[in-house]
Amino acid sequence: MNGWFALIALAAASEAGQVPEKFEMPFAAKSKEQAVAWQKQARARLLELVERQEPRLSAEDMPLDVRSGEPKDMGDYTLYEQRFQGSNRSGTHYRARLTIPKGKGPFPAMLCLHGHSGSAEPLFDPKSLYHGLAERFGRGGYVVLAPSFPHRQYAATTLWDLFRCVDILASRPEVDPGRMGVAGLSMGGEWTMWIAACDERLRVAVVSGWMCTTEGVFSVPNCACWCLPGFVELMDVCEVHLLIAPRPLLFESAERDGCFPIRYTRQGYARVRAGYAVFGAEEAVAQDTWPAGHEWHGVVAYPFVDKVLGGHAAASAQAQP
Repeated sequence: MNGWFALIALAAASEAGQVPEKFEMPFAAKSKEQAVAWQKQARARLLELVERQEPRLSAEDMPLDVRSGEPKDMGDYTLYEQRFQGSNRSGTHYRARLTIPKGKGPFPAMLCLHGHSGSAEPLFDPKSLYHGLAERFGRGGYVVLAPSFPHRQYAATTLWDLFRCVDILASRPEVDPGRMGVAGLSMGGEWTMWIAACDERLRVAVVSGWMCTTEGVFSVPNCACWCLPGFVELMDVCEVHLLIAPRPLLFESAERDGCFPIRYTRQGYARVRAGYAVFGAEEAVAQDTWPAGHEWHGVVAYPFVDKVLGGHAAASAQAQP
């Protein structure tokens, strides 16, 4: 079965998807010790599911080979167009935008992720549904890396390249590796969930336009690329976010989002907050809801991230379109 026929088949399966009667590895911990043990087992299982589809190549196995274009002065920061080697042996490189604040570092850093079939450029455009989130973090004193990734049969197989993005940020002399975070919208929100759940170097995450219960995702037509084989059966998709605990986590859930109905995102948030409470970190997770469609908000997100990482995105001026 070629890629297109596989996607058609998966889309049909997604629309007819069913919530399993019983999950293989649901979150049922009653103590912090049990919760941490669940995290270790669940994270290992998720990584195994991704590895089955696409073997990981670490930076040691396949060098990052980061190539930068000429610097462009953007006022508060310097912009570099980059390319880096992906986790593959075909030589495929991916485009990325890197911003470096003016002044003396080290600085906090944010990995900013685009959505379905997108690219990095709209994340810098205040007129887009991303409302220039990468631009805002860049002007707010953060080193920003915004990669451009292709659509894949399974969204989770981008995970290995997301690890490489964190490697790139951590390797920069301008970055304080103890102050790195991630934010993304739509599929970028899904990728945010995956990389924050699996890479504890990221100290804060903003999942926008993604968090939902499995029932909620199946309740409306959604691209089946989220249905990594073995994933739906493992746990409710909202519970994956508990692998981020006790690190700070914010959900952006628009009330008119047609992809993730608000009643299901509220149910998912209640479950995640209850799970965070088991870790003794109930106040570290929050949900921002507002009357809009499938888009980035930022009103709560910028001060939320600033508080954790020490930037000033909440107070920074948005560039004029």
